[in-house]
This record gives sequence, C-alpha cells and structure tokens, in this order.
Amino acid sequence: MPSVAQRTRKSVSTLSPQSQKLRPATPEDIHAWSDHDSDFTQSEPLPEDLDESWPFTFQAGDDVWVRTAGGNWLRGRVSGEITRKGLTREKEGLFYPVKFDIKLRKYFAPLNGEIKPDTPHTRRLLKAAGYEDI
Repeated sequence: MPSVAQRTRKSVSTLSPQSQKLRPATPEDIHAWSDHDSDFTQSEPLPEDLDESWPFTFQAGDDVWVRTAGGNWLRGRVSGEITRKGLTREKEGLFYPVKFDIKLRKYFAPLNGEIKPDTPHTRRLLKAAGYEDI
C-alpha cells in the first residue's frame, strides 16, 4: 500500500508545545463549528487530493478514513469520547477521537487533512492514490 503522506505538508510543529495542547471543546464550540461547516461545505468544492483539508463535522459512530503518522490511510470510527479543539495547520479547529487498527485511538483534525468521511468521494480519492482494498 503506497504512502500518500510523502508530499510536503504544512505543519504546526513550529508552534510552542503550550500552543499545541488540545483542550476539551464545549457544546457551544461544537455547535458553532458545525454551523460554520455546513455553510462552508455547501459553497466549497470537494477536496481533489487526500492531503487537502475538508471542513467536515463528525458525530460519534461515523465511519471515517484517517491518515496515520506513517502516512497510511486506515478505516476508523469516531468514538463517543470528548471532542477537542486546538490549532490546526490552518486555524483553530476541532479534533475528533477515532478508534482504528483494532485497539488504537487518536485525535484527528479535518482541517489538517488527516480525517475524511467514509463517502464515495473519499473512496475515489483513495483509489486514485493507489489504495486497492478499500
């Protein structure tokens, strides 16, 4: 399976460790973000590349695709744990807890391009990137 993360990506690694900490998102944060996303996604085109951000609001139980630290894309499911907020490569955004690869759980941010909904469009992007077994 090819790694699709070999391309250069913007990173928040130049930020201080204090500014990289994730904080619990309040219900107001989540509501405001979902309102923003629904307006934004209706007027914006779908991503043309797996690395592109996709401002998408997820719910517990949603099936997703996540990019691992090794650059591979794996299926996962948004868990019912606490959604967090923090700085992404674009601005402040939400980070969703995802369980994947049987026992692993990690937070992923749509604005970092590292989590995508399991949709026909996402599966087309994965196939175009060389992922056959999706």
